[in-house]
Amino acid sequence: MPWEQRLNRNAPPAPVPASTGRRYGAAVIDGTLAIVCAGISGLHHVLGLPASKVLPLTDGTLWLRIFSVGIGVSLINHVLLVLLFRCSLGKLLVGTRVVRLSDGGRPRPWQLFGRWIGGIAYGLTILPIGFILGGSDAPPLDFAGVRIVTTVGTRTGQA
Repeated sequence: MPWEQRLNRNAPPAPVPASTGRRYGAAVIDGTLAIVCAGISGLHHVLGLPASKVLPLTDGTLWLRIFSVGIGVSLINHVLLVLLFRCSLGKLLVGTRVVRLSDGGRPRPWQLFGRWIGGIAYGLTILPIGFILGGSDAPPLDFAGVRIVTTVGTRTGQA
C-alpha cells in the first residue's frame, strides 16, 4: 500500500500501471497513425506533380515531406494531445492514460517531450535489437517522470 494511502485512508487509490499488452498496443496504433499520415502526405505530393514529370524515389523533397509529416504527427499525438487530454489516440483506444510518476497528476510539457524523444530512440534502436535477439519478458520502463496507467486507475478525481 503506498504511503499516501496509509496516511489518509480516504485518499483515492493509486493509479494501476498499464499492462505490457496495452502499452505495446497503444504504441502500434500511434506508430501506424504517424506512418499512414506520412504516406498520405507523400502520395499527395506525388499525385500533385504534372503527369509529364517522372518522380525518382531519390527525390529529397518527397522524403523530407514524408519524414517531417511523420515526425509532426507523432509529436502532436504524443505531446500536445497528452498534454490536453492525458492520452494519445492509441492510448485512448486501448484504455490507458499518462500520469506523473511522482503524484499521479498531469504530466509537464518537458516530461512529455522527453518521453517522446526517448520513445522514438527506444522504438528505433532497442526494440528491434530485442526482437532480433529473441525478446524479453521485462516490462517497459517508465522514464521522463511519467507512467502509463489504465484509465480505470485515473478516474479517481485526480486532474
